Amino acid sequence: MLSSHRGQAAYLDAYNRAEYQEEQARAVTDLHRAVLEADVKRTAAVVMQLLSMPIPQGPSLSTIRDLLAAEVSHPLCKILASTIRSEWRNANAHEDFRWDSVNSTLLLGGQSADLEEVLDAAIRARAICRGFEHGVAVAYAQNASLVISDAEDSSYVGRDLSIVQAAGEARFPVLDIRRQGSLVRLDVPDITIESLREAFRAILRAAIADPSVERWELRQASPDRPPLRVDRTGANAGLQVAEHLWEIVDPLPFASLSLLANAMTKAGELAATTASTVLVLAAAHVVGERDRLSPALAHGDPAAKDELIKTARLVSEGARAAARLLKGPADRSLLAFAAVLAGDCHRLRGSPPYDLVHEFVPADRTLRRHMPVRLPWVTGIENSAV
Repeated sequence: MLSSHRGQAAYLDAYNRAEYQEEQARAVTDLHRAVLEADVKRTAAVVMQLLSMPIPQGPSLSTIRDLLAAEVSHPLCKILASTIRSEWRNANAHEDFRWDSVNSTLLLGGQSADLEEVLDAAIRARAICRGFEHGVAVAYAQNASLVISDAEDSSYVGRDLSIVQAAGEARFPVLDIRRQGSLVRLDVPDITIESLREAFRAILRAAIADPSVERWELRQASPDRPPLRVDRTGANAGLQVAEHLWEIVDPLPFASLSLLANAMTKAGELAATTASTVLVLAAAHVVGERDRLSPALAHGDPAAKDELIKTARLVSEGARAAARLLKGPADRSLLAFAAVLAGDCHRLRGSPPYDLVHEFVPADRTLRRHMPVRLPWVTGIENSAV
């Protein structure tokens, strides 16, 4: 919930700071999707549980809307159902939206939609969910017997143990842990290009275990190697990407792009160098998955096609999240790459699987253009091109 709230606040801030209507449109569609996928889904699940309604496994928003709308005797169900407009959500989920600069309107799935109306719908949905949560809080406050005391050790010792355990679950070794205010410093073995993603996984898991940490620092065993630093902004950006993926797919190939952008910025790298590195890792994942799935695609396997398109779409979302941590031409290069990927995903939905063997060519070009990649923690600050 915390990462969802911060993500939505970031989208609202991006909307308020946007200089162009195209940027406002992107922020509003991101906010609308985030509110429906997080707040509305979560609130609807609690409401249905309280009403002893059967809840399908992993229900879509349209299914949730139909179930809620069927409960005509419960006003809250009707109100929640009214927040879900499938035509907007589906267009948003499939990146099928754009700003029509000629007519000054937002196009969702090819249909005109008023930008302020979409924004108001997202804010209204947030307010409904918050009102419900406040009502639950009041009910608990008036019925102390409903509250289950948390006996877990809340001292820094207990939190340190939870961080080390989280790193262990991520299969990333921690040699020692120290705290200095809101900074947590982890002593770790030397990071390799193979273990970098697991380092980011450990940070994400640890951030979930102890949300109070503002800054993470991973100190490598070799004294000539610089520490890897990630602050709360980078961790929250990664958690926002990963939030709805943990139970479905490994979120790290996509969530790690935000942490990488944040860590390189903290390492003093130029924004252009940071963007190039993020682009290489993003493009490499798309190309790698396409090549891995090529035999199945060549045999016309629709499941392989769906998997590749889903992967490319998630890489696009991860690149956009990383772009929000950068400024100027650097963020525009990431946003352009993300937009091209999203466009390819939309275009290829109607193509036969074997066509995808030779698709996603922009990812190939991105790899050639931006290699070699710079990772300052892997080979030392003076010689870190790999």
